[in-house]
Order: sequence, then C-alpha cells, then structure tokens
Amino acid sequence: MPQTEEKKTEERKEEYLYRADPFTFVFRELDLIHGEIREIKAELANVNKRFDDVNKRFDDVNKRFDDVNKRIDRLYLIVILNLMGVVAFLIKTFFF
Repeated sequence: MPQTEEKKTEERKEEYLYRADPFTFVFRELDLIHGEIREIKAELANVNKRFDDVNKRFDDVNKRFDDVNKRIDRLYLIVILNLMGVVAFLIKTFFF
C-alpha cells in the first residue's frame, strides 16, 4: 500500500508540475496584443502625416490649376474680343 500512495503523490506532483495558471498566459497574450496595438497606432500616425502631406500637395496643384484656368479664361476673352473687332472691321469694309 505504501507504494500506491507514493505513486499517487508522485502523480499529483506531476499534475501540479504540468498545470499552469491560465491567467499568466492570458495576461502575457494581452500584453503582446497591447504592444502590437501600440505599434499599429504609431504606424497609423505616420500614415496620417503622409496623407496630410499629400493633401497639401493636392491643394497646391489645385491652386495652380485655378490660376491656369483664370489665365485661359482671360485669353479666351481677349481672343473673342479681337475676333469681334475683326468681324466688325470686315463688315464695315465690305458693306459700308
């Protein structure tokens, strides 16, 4: 009988050796996940900065396009006025 009791105590010791506190694993995994979340937030901050830079560039390009469009509108106005003057001159010359 003493041998069976010794075996039982040894088995219990082995059970305790292989059993682990589940909270340690859970908290360790939570810490790892928390670290990954911090890394992702830092990367997102960098991406947001890049998007801000791209938006500023787009704003600059839009301003340039607006300036070019204003110049083209002025040019069309000048061309139309000149054509009207030429047509008026030709009408005056040939019909009056």
